[in-house]
Amino acid sequence: MTLYIIGLGLEGAASMQQRALAAIKKCSSIFIEIYTSGSRDNLIDGLEKETGKKIILLPREKVEQSRIILNSARTSETAFLVQGDALTATTHNQVRFDALEEGINVVVMENSSIITAVPGYLGLEVYKMGQVVSLPYVSEKFFPRSPYDKILANLERGLHSLILLDITESGYMSVTEARDIISRMNARFGGKLDLATLKVAVVHAYGTSYQSARYGTLEKLCSAHYTENPSTLVIPGKLDYNEQEFISHFES
Repeated sequence: MTLYIIGLGLEGAASMQQRALAAIKKCSSIFIEIYTSGSRDNLIDGLEKETGKKIILLPREKVEQSRIILNSARTSETAFLVQGDALTATTHNQVRFDALEEGINVVVMENSSIITAVPGYLGLEVYKMGQVVSLPYVSEKFFPRSPYDKILANLERGLHSLILLDITESGYMSVTEARDIISRMNARFGGKLDLATLKVAVVHAYGTSYQSARYGTLEKLCSAHYTENPSTLVIPGKLDYNEQEFISHFES
C-alpha cells in the first residue's frame, strides 16, 4: 500500500497537479489538513467535486499523532492533502518519517508554497530570503525573543524576512495585531528597529479572489481594509534596483 503526501498549492483544486489528481482517484481514504492556511473558499467542496472522493478534514492534533493516517495507509491506498507545499511544515514531514519507519511506501508530490510565492509576487529575489519568522501571540508568560532576533539577524545581513502570522481557533492574526506584537518585542528587547520608518510589505489572502499586496510603514498598512483571510508580512532587507522598482508598485 502507498501513502501519497500531496501538496495542493495555493489555489486548492485549481492548482492541483494532474498526477496528484490521478493518485487521489486511486485512493480509498483521503485526508486533508489546512491548519496553516485556514479554511479557503469552498476548498474541500471543490476538491471533492474535482476528485469524486469524500475528503476527511483532520485537525492539527490528529495529524501530529499521525495514527489515523498510518492505519489507513497500512491497509489501503491513502492520500494526505496539504495546502501549499507537501513538506514545508515539520508536522507533515513527521508523517512521512513515521510512515517510512513502519515500512509504508510513501510518494511525495510537491507544489507551490507561500514561502516562495510571496517573495516572488513582490519582486524580491528568493536567494536573498533570510530565516523564516513565525510570529506568535504573546503574553507575560509566553514572550519569545527568537522572532525578533531572526528579523534583526536578517536585516544585518541585508536579507528579507518572511513573517508568518499566528493562527488560532478564533481566526488569523491581523496586521494590526502583528504590528503591536513586533512593537512590544522591540520595546522589550532593545529597540533596535525604527518602526516609524521601517518599510514592510503585506500580502493578504494569497491565492484567493481577495488577494492584495501593500508596501509602506506598518502604521500605514494597519489602516488598510483586510478581509477574513490570512496575511503574510515581509520586511525587506537590502533592495537592489530591480527589487526596489518592483516592490514600489505596491506602495500605499
